[in-house]
Amino acid sequence: YSPPPGKTAHLRKSLYGLKQAPSAFHGLFETWLLKYGFKPIRGDRVTFLYREGTSVILLSIYVDDGIAACNNKELYQWFLADLGKDFELSDQGPVSWYLGVSVKQDLANKRTTLSQEQYVKDVLERFGMTGATPVSTPMEANTHLTSADCPPPHKVDKQFKREYQRIVGLLMYLLCFNRPDLAFSVNQCSRFMSNPGP
Repeated sequence: YSPPPGKTAHLRKSLYGLKQAPSAFHGLFETWLLKYGFKPIRGDRVTFLYREGTSVILLSIYVDDGIAACNNKELYQWFLADLGKDFELSDQGPVSWYLGVSVKQDLANKRTTLSQEQYVKDVLERFGMTGATPVSTPMEANTHLTSADCPPPHKVDKQFKREYQRIVGLLMYLLCFNRPDLAFSVNQCSRFMSNPGP
């Protein structure tokens, strides 16, 4: 269907795959959680807390993936049953993988380890860098990137620019979870997203 010139279609509900779909789903899910009695964590729109006496459910969601922690298995099962009445869901059991992050729990020692080793390997393979030599620091000391390192705007290679932007985006995801030591280097590189140097 092609609308007549100057006309557009108005959707009555959000469709999966549209740019607005994640926001629409979040709004629907957040409304459900608030009616159930969850409270949002201040300053974080994706993490919610539910209390019933000494029992607590902590739930964090990202689009349609969620992770929960609870100190009362019976309460958690009730919650899942109620949630399952309105949303299609699956309980994967104890978390071992979430949003590209490997999660290892050592309950006896009260220790949780997060790792993005596989993510890093996948990124290196994607960009043909599996044979790269590891270094101890993310950026050489005293490196200063400037616009003088960049080509004139009319000579920017569009394919190189797209690949550069992808790499910086992938590194940003890595530093957000468990590589804060990359922050300075990624920040320096991200300053040149519109015109990367050689």
